Amino acid sequence: MVHLVRLRSALAVLAVLAAAATAHASGASFVLTAEGAKLGAPEDGEIPKYTLKVAVGQTVTLAAQGMVMPRGGAAAPGEPDAAAWLFDDAAFQLAPLEKEKADKTKASVALKALKPGTTKVRFVGNILGYEKKYDVVVEVLAEKK
Repeated sequence: MVHLVRLRSALAVLAVLAAAATAHASGASFVLTAEGAKLGAPEDGEIPKYTLKVAVGQTVTLAAQGMVMPRGGAAAPGEPDAAAWLFDDAAFQLAPLEKEKADKTKASVALKALKPGTTKVRFVGNILGYEKKYDVVVEVLAEKK
């Protein structure tokens, strides 16, 4: 009986500590950037939308950096729990990322545009229990002759 009381007390303390760690951060999100093309400002909505223009054959690197917003403090980079970029493999070819120092706060993908048209690239990520989605509407322009 005494062991059961101690076990309950220990579990209660662990629950309070876990809740305190989660409550310390008042929010978390992602910041999207593009290298190799200019990423437009996001349009607000249920899923924020960015715009991007590239030419056929052009490679662009998209990155989503996790950001943690602590209470009373400035936003700081944070490592996401999960992150994925989803795209149409008929419109883009996955390109190798440039060798650089690994930044665990960023989820990056390099895409080479294959054919003209308008398509969507979606980022889905989870950071501190916040699931976030972002769309990048990409207009692929025909090659200049």
